[in-house]
Amino acid sequence: MQLFSYGRGKRGIGETGSLWYWLAIAGIAVQFPSVKCISTEKFAEMFGGPSKQSDVIILDTRPEEEYKVSHIPGAIHVDFEGDAFQIIESVPQLKTPDQVDTVVCYCFIGYRSSVVAEKLVKVFSKTDTSGPVRPTVVNLEGSLFKWANERRPLVDAENQPTIYAHPYNAVFGKLLDKDLRRYGKL
Repeated sequence: MQLFSYGRGKRGIGETGSLWYWLAIAGIAVQFPSVKCISTEKFAEMFGGPSKQSDVIILDTRPEEEYKVSHIPGAIHVDFEGDAFQIIESVPQLKTPDQVDTVVCYCFIGYRSSVVAEKLVKVFSKTDTSGPVRPTVVNLEGSLFKWANERRPLVDAENQPTIYAHPYNAVFGKLLDKDLRRYGKL
């Protein structure tokens, strides 16, 4: 993880490049040591290749209200409070995990998505190693806030391109660039 380095050439201080932002991300990584992270840069490379998109499942673990404002194209909304089997049941592709290379989880900054990733890691690691290959489950580092702040692709509830993201609340919303904050549809 690169501390004090942030998209669009910003470094150190500022809303999205702040120490608080990076402390939050580092704290999540410490709290969920079994969950691997993928950088937004690496995910964007993976996401950009159409041949790989069918091998990647993207799970949005935020409440539906936030998902409707915007989400990463192709993301599937799941309830982060459900147990691993409920999550797997709600995502048909996860029922045949040998067909999936990678599961990328995200929320607004990474806590809820780490909860979901940890649940899936536990279930998939319990499978017989001589059986089918299980997907790699990762958390998107910085989650949707970092993705949006870097001006990466987002779509709204109608699958139309948007730049906006739900700020979660007034405190955490400060980690999202001011011009990107939207609580609901206009």
